[in-house]
Amino acid sequence: MENKNYLEELSILQKYIILLLGAGGNQPIKGNTHFQKEVFLLCKNFNEISIEASFEPDMYGPYSEVADEQLDELEMDDFVIREGQKAKLSNEGLEMYKLIIKTIDEERLETIDGLKALLNDLTPPEILTLIYASFPEFTEESWVKSDIDLNSQANAIKLYKKGKISLQKAAEISNIPISIFAEKVQNEAS
Repeated sequence: MENKNYLEELSILQKYIILLLGAGGNQPIKGNTHFQKEVFLLCKNFNEISIEASFEPDMYGPYSEVADEQLDELEMDDFVIREGQKAKLSNEGLEMYKLIIKTIDEERLETIDGLKALLNDLTPPEILTLIYASFPEFTEESWVKSDIDLNSQANAIKLYKKGKISLQKAAEISNIPISIFAEKVQNEAS
């Protein structure tokens, strides 16, 4: 099979991008903000790809030009399909995904599925709120940090209600005591 030969030519980052795209039943990644931040979190969990990806602070927080280039390459090699802003694996990409998962332990696959599930159903402002609060060192070049900061409480409430973060983390993002935050959430529910 041709894919088996090609598997050896893929970079480690390309393999993890394929794993990310295939996670959650090949649910499409909604756009570049989702893609960049999901790959960023992969790098925070798997050191072997962080050097290759080389994330830096950028206009919308952590950004890797290499990750974008690798995704473009995977698309040119017919492993990825883009529909508007969305990206997912093609049939050939799904075959490659099946080959790659045979080489990855179950714990890593669960982590990748969890990271995709964490971010993939969020809006870009919700993602940026979460990433900026967790990794402030990547916000120094951000063009939208003041907007994210201005709306951090509303986004923290949404993240909490979606079950993405704890009450304590939501209060921390909002920069208010947990008791006051809990009251705001309760008042919003009324």
